Amino acid sequence: MKRVIYHISGFDCPNCAAKVERYLNKKEDIVEASLDFANDRLYIKYKEEPYTLEQLKSVIKEVESDPLRIELANKTKAEHKIIDKKFIFNLSRIIVAIVLAVVAFIVESVTGHHGEFNLASCILYVLSATIMLYDIVWKVIQNIIHLRNPLDMNLLLTISCLGVFVLSLLIQFDVLKTSTRIDVEMHEGAMVIILYQIGELIEAFATGKSKKAISKAIDLRADTANLVCENKIVTVKPEDLKVGDVIIVRVGEIVPADGEVIEGQGSLDMSSLTGEPMPVDVGVGSNTLSGSILRFGSLTIRVNKVFADSSISKILELVESSGERKAKAEKFINKFAKIYTPIVFVIGVLFAIIYGFATSRWTDALFTGLAILVVSCPCAIVISVPLAYFAGIGLASKRGVVIKGANYLDSLCKIGVLFLDKTGTLTYGNFEAKKVVTNNIDEKEFMQLLYCAESRSNHPIAKAICLHNNVSSLALEQTDYEEIPGLGVKTNYKGDILLAGNVTLLRKHNIEVNDVDEAGTAIHLARNNEYLGYILLQDTVRPKAKELIEKLDKLGVKTVLLSGDKQKSVEFVANEVGIKYYHANLLPQDKTKFVEEEIAKNKTKKLIAFAGDGINDTPSIIRSDVGFAMGGIGSDVAVENANIVIMQDHPLKIYDAIKIAKSTRFVALFNIIFSLTIKLSVIILLLCQVLGSNAMLIAMLADTGLTVLMTINSLMLIYRKIK
Repeated sequence: MKRVIYHISGFDCPNCAAKVERYLNKKEDIVEASLDFANDRLYIKYKEEPYTLEQLKSVIKEVESDPLRIELANKTKAEHKIIDKKFIFNLSRIIVAIVLAVVAFIVESVTGHHGEFNLASCILYVLSATIMLYDIVWKVIQNIIHLRNPLDMNLLLTISCLGVFVLSLLIQFDVLKTSTRIDVEMHEGAMVIILYQIGELIEAFATGKSKKAISKAIDLRADTANLVCENKIVTVKPEDLKVGDVIIVRVGEIVPADGEVIEGQGSLDMSSLTGEPMPVDVGVGSNTLSGSILRFGSLTIRVNKVFADSSISKILELVESSGERKAKAEKFINKFAKIYTPIVFVIGVLFAIIYGFATSRWTDALFTGLAILVVSCPCAIVISVPLAYFAGIGLASKRGVVIKGANYLDSLCKIGVLFLDKTGTLTYGNFEAKKVVTNNIDEKEFMQLLYCAESRSNHPIAKAICLHNNVSSLALEQTDYEEIPGLGVKTNYKGDILLAGNVTLLRKHNIEVNDVDEAGTAIHLARNNEYLGYILLQDTVRPKAKELIEKLDKLGVKTVLLSGDKQKSVEFVANEVGIKYYHANLLPQDKTKFVEEEIAKNKTKKLIAFAGDGINDTPSIIRSDVGFAMGGIGSDVAVENANIVIMQDHPLKIYDAIKIAKSTRFVALFNIIFSLTIKLSVIILLLCQVLGSNAMLIAMLADTGLTVLMTINSLMLIYRKIK
C-alpha cells in the first residue's frame, strides 16, 4: 500500500470536492481517498502502484469538469494567491453584467410601460445573464454528456435564472396573470445569477483569506538563508542547505534550519514551536530550531539537519496532513450534502405543482419553487465546517500543540480519564543527586563505575547522573551494553559486569538489596553480582502541574498517575499536584495494562487518554484512545505514535488542547445548526408565501450571504484566546 499526497485547487465549490472524493473512493485500485478542501490537499492510499499525475487528472475529469490544478505536494512554502487571473476575470464580467442590467433597467423605465414587453431591455437583460450563466450551463451540459448526476447547484441556478425569465415573458404576453403577491420582472432573472456570482466571488475571497491567515499563523518557515560561502555571504533557499553548512542569522530573521551555534549570542523567540512567549537566550554550543525568530544579537550556526528533517518542517507536515483524518462533523456534512440538495429540489418542484393546481396562482407557485431551488445549496456548511477544524488545528499549533487530525479534536472533547506519566510530564525530569550511600567501596570509585554504567543511556536519570561529566570515552569502553526498559542497564566494563537500576533489576540477578524508604529515586549499583550501594536522586514538580490537575477536575476529567518509581516518590508527587489515584513500581507493560483495563471497564462514551514522554510510554500511548507525547518533536517514536504532540514539556498544554478542541467543535456545530436553521426558516417562509417579491433576494442571501458569514466565523477561531 502506497500513500501519496497531492496539492489540488480550482474547485468552484466544496460540493464538487466532496463529489470527487466519493468517486475516487469507488475505484478498485484505491484503498482510501480523502480530499481536504480547506487545505487544498488530496490524500490517496493506493493498493499497488500510484497513478501518474496525468492518470489522476483523467480519472477526476470523469466526474468533475472544473479546470483543476493537481500536483505532488512538497514541503516548500506554498503561495496562497487570493486575487489571481480567475478572480480578476470573474470580477470583470460581474461589472460588465451589472452595467448591462442597469442600462436595461433604465431603458425599460424610460421607453417602456410597467409590465409591457420591451425588446431592447430584454436583449440587454439576456446578455447580462448570459455573461454570468454561460460557464454554469456548460457544466450542466457536461454532466449530462458524461452521464453524471446533473442534480447540483449548477442545474438549480440554471433552472432558477431561466425560470424567472420565462415567467416574466409569460406575464408580459398575458399567458400568465400577474400575482397580487408577486410581480415577476425580467431584471430579477439577471439579479439571481449576478447576486450568485457576486456571492461566489466574496466567498472565494473570504475562503482564500481564511486559508492564508491560518497558514500564515502556523507557517514560520524562512524564505531565505544567509549561507557563508568562501568568506562571503550568499542568499539561498532553506531547502538548498546541507548538513555542515554555516549560516548567519541577524536580528528579526527566522532561523532557517536546525543547527548549533558556533559563534555569537542572542535571544530566540520560539513561540512558533512551543507556544511560549518568553525568549530563550542562546550562545556558543546551544542548539537552535528552525522557525525560531532572533529578537536580539547575531548568530553563526552550523546546520545539523536538512530542511526536510527540520523541526518546523515536521510540525507543518503534521498540521497540513491533519486534513486526511476527518472529524465526524465533516463526514456528516459530506453525506448530508449528498441528500440535502435532491430533497430540497423535490420540495421546490412538488410545491410548484401542488400549489399551482390547488390555487391556480401559477406565478406564485413557480416563482416560489425557483426561490426554494436557490436556497437549497449547502455550501455554507460544507465550506465552513472543515475550515473551522483547520483553524482549530492552526490555533493549537500556535499554542505549541500539534494535533495530527481533525478527528482527534473530536476525541479531545470526549476524554474521561487521563493517565499521566510522572517523570518529564508532571516533573522536570532534571534529577539532582541528594545522597550517595556506598557499600565496601570508596565513593569516588563508586561514582566512576556508575558513570560507566550510565554513559551510553539517554534516559533522563542517566543524563542527570552523568551531568557535567564527560563520559564519551567511558561509553566507548563498554561492551555487551543493554538498556532494560523500566529496570535499568547492564554492561561489561573491562571484564566486570555492571548492573545499575532499581531494586527489581538487581533482585532479578539474585542480588540482595534493601528498599530505600525516602522520597526520591534510588539507583542501585552492583559489580559482578556484588552490591556496591546507591545514589538517591530527586526530581522537581513542574509549577503548572497542580494547575493542570485542578483545571481537568473542573472539566470532569479523572486523572491517574502511573510511574515506574517507588511508592514514596510517586505518593509525594501525587499529593503535591492533587492527584487522588496513583500507582507506583510499574514497568512499561504494567502501565499499558492499566490503560487496557480502564478501556475494558469503561461503559460510557468517554475516552481514555495517556500522556507520557513517548519513549518507554510508547505502548501506552498507542493503546489509549488519545495519546499525548510530551516535548516529543525531537523523538521519532513520539511523533509517529502519538495523536497529540506537546511541543514543550509543559503539562498545562494538555488543558489548552482540550479547550481548543471544545471551542472548535462548538464553532463547527454552531455553523451547522445556524446554517440549517436559517435555510429551513427561509424555505418555510417561502412555502407560506410571506416573502412576496423579495423571495429571490432573500433566498440568495440565505445561500451565498450565509456562506460568507459562516466562513468568517470559522476564520475567527484562529484569533481566539484560550483563558
